[in-house]
Amino acid sequence: MEDDNSEGIKKDNVVKGPWKRIKLVSKSQSQKITEDMLWVDELCESIMIPMIHRLAENNVDIKRDEFVREIGFINEAVKATVCRALEYPHPLQEMIDMLMITQSATTEDIFASFDHEILEGMLQELSSDDDGDGGKTA
Repeated sequence: MEDDNSEGIKKDNVVKGPWKRIKLVSKSQSQKITEDMLWVDELCESIMIPMIHRLAENNVDIKRDEFVREIGFINEAVKATVCRALEYPHPLQEMIDMLMITQSATTEDIFASFDHEILEGMLQELSSDDDGDGGKTA
């Protein structure tokens, strides 16, 4: 190219723009995040494996595709909960906030209920945009 020479790029041909600054994460911050995510994975595994064993002991077929999908979803919900406790975002947190309603029976007793109507609306919306695979393939 005509701008290239043995001395490198011509300085009068460099564009300096008002580029947005990229947030730089220090190595110590990225190391902490990596360690936290490893801990989250280990914690979730230590919760999920005994649950899967207990289900298998009680004649739940853990080899069915539906079971694998459902247990994977439960695992992600547990991860979302742990990530929220550590103040990390997780994609399921927003969906959980939409679908679960908390109510107080007394000042000590708080319980959550599942909002089926919101889920049904979400599923109807998704099915109208569906590409025919039912969301079951990657």
